[in-house]
Formats: sequence, C-alpha cells, structure tokens
Amino acid sequence: MELKNDRFYMKMAMKLARKAADEGETPVGAVVVRNDGFVAGTGKNSREKERNALCHAEVIAINEACATLGGWRLSGCTLYVTLEPCPMCAGAIINSRIDRVVFAASDTAAGSAGSLVNLFELGYNHQPAVEQGLMKNESEELLKSFFSELRRKRKMQRIKLVEVRTEQQIEAAAALADEIWHEWFPSILSNEQIDYMVDKFQSVRAMTEQIANGYTYYILRKGDARIGYTAIRTDADGRLFLSKIYIKKEYRGNGYASEVFAFLKDYCREHNLHAIWLTVNKHNDNSIAVYKKSGFRIVGEDVTDIGNGYVMDDYFFQLDIDKQEI
Repeated sequence: MELKNDRFYMKMAMKLARKAADEGETPVGAVVVRNDGFVAGTGKNSREKERNALCHAEVIAINEACATLGGWRLSGCTLYVTLEPCPMCAGAIINSRIDRVVFAASDTAAGSAGSLVNLFELGYNHQPAVEQGLMKNESEELLKSFFSELRRKRKMQRIKLVEVRTEQQIEAAAALADEIWHEWFPSILSNEQIDYMVDKFQSVRAMTEQIANGYTYYILRKGDARIGYTAIRTDADGRLFLSKIYIKKEYRGNGYASEVFAFLKDYCREHNLHAIWLTVNKHNDNSIAVYKKSGFRIVGEDVTDIGNGYVMDDYFFQLDIDKQEI
C-alpha cells in the first residue's frame, strides 16, 4: 500500500464535498486514511437527504472506517476534512482515537479546532495532532459558491410569475403596462408617443393578439400585489425573445429583475434555447445598465418606423446561455 501525500487525500475529500453540493448538501467531505495509505472510510454531508443531524461528513467517514477496520479505535489514522470540525465531529474524532486531523477551511460559526474553541487542547484522554489550511482557498470558494446559489434560490421564492391566460388577467397586465409606461418613459418619450405605443403594443387588444401569435405574458406577484409583468416569445433560431419586463417604481431595486432573468435562463435550459435577446431604447440608460450588469451584450441596433410619425431607435441585446448548463 503506497502512502500518498496530504494533498492527494484532501483532493479526495474535496471531490466528496463537490458531490455533496451537487446533491444540495453543505459541501463538506471527509476521508479517513490509515498510516499505510489505506483509505478506510469516506463521507460527505447528507443531513438533508437523511434528515438526520448526525450525518456530517466526518461522522460518516469515521463510522465507515470503524466498520472497515473492525473496531472503534482508529489509532494510526488521519482524518482529512474540507471544513473545520464542529463540536459533534470533534467529539467523534477524540472518541475514535484518530491520531491526526487535517482540515482545509476554518469555520467561524461552529469550528471547534481553533476558531470558536479548540476541543483538542482540552484535558480529554486523547488529543489528536491538528493541521489546517491545506486547500483552504478551494474549500472556501466551494462553500461561498454553494451558499450564494442557495441564497439566490431562496430569493426566487419571493415573487411568483403567473402566466396570463384569461381576459381578466390580460386586463390586469394591460393596466400595469399603462401605469408603468406613463411613469417610466416621460424622460425619453413624449406623452403622445407613450399613449400611442401603449395602445398599439400594450393594450388589451394588442396583448390578446400577441398571445394568439405565440407570446407568453406573466404577471409578477409578490404576495397579493401585482408588481410588474414580463412577456416572452420562442423564436425559430433557438433564441428566447424577451419582449417586455417592467416593474412598478416602488418595487424596483430589490433584485426582482434578477429573479425574472434567472427564471428565463431556466426556461431556456428546459427548452434547449441558446440565448435570450431583447430590444431597448438607446436613451433608456437605466435599463441598459441593468441589462449589462446581468450579462447582456449589444449585438446590433435598428431604427423601426412604428407609424404615426414615431420610430423606435433601439439596441439589440443578447445573453448567451452556457451550453454546459443546458
């Protein structure tokens, strides 16, 4: 049996941590290695799956190592873990007589190997050697990414996109359009042009025709409140056309547009679409800033005659959907 270096075994633990993250668990992995290089036990967080507070990576790895080696004493073994052990896991390490603990990232919330307390320095009947910091950056980045995505998913639950199907819903969407357009556009369009465009593109009649011709409208709801609306159309070239996205003034700046973008990205992946595209008035600086911040890029521009002496002078923006995510 060949004994590899510490990094080799920590990489094994990191692989387990990534698998835990893929399964929706806090990304922590652990490996118990005998001093001759034999991997006696492995574990990854599985509290959510098992609905069991004891299912930490270290406890699972220790339990497997005891079963593999045929006894509760793990003397002559090293535990590699991607996050500093909590009090429960530190207790399991002490009671299993593991010789050495190597962990990657510190845990300021529950770390019991030096961050909050060091249980391994107290007067217990066993005190393992402790080394920290190996592959710290990799573990911290994985944890940061996991919790960032978790927060995004939780935020997605804050609003609901309700598909517009009935006449009553179309009337509600048109009322939102009339209110928001007359509040949002006066700085770049005349009142006369706004009236004309709302009637031509966002009236009950216009929305009804668009829905009949392949558009899908959604009303954005936060609780019982209608806070905005959006409209999309699937194009034959494999792109999703984001026709409209408007949010009422009092609800802007709360990340709701980002939630809609996340919904549309998932929609593209589910329907095998490779990009989202949209048009925006060249003088609509605030919307342009939001689109750029969200990853959209300018792919063209055009001036369109919309009748009655008015034109739409627009940029074309596009957001490519990562093929690996489709």
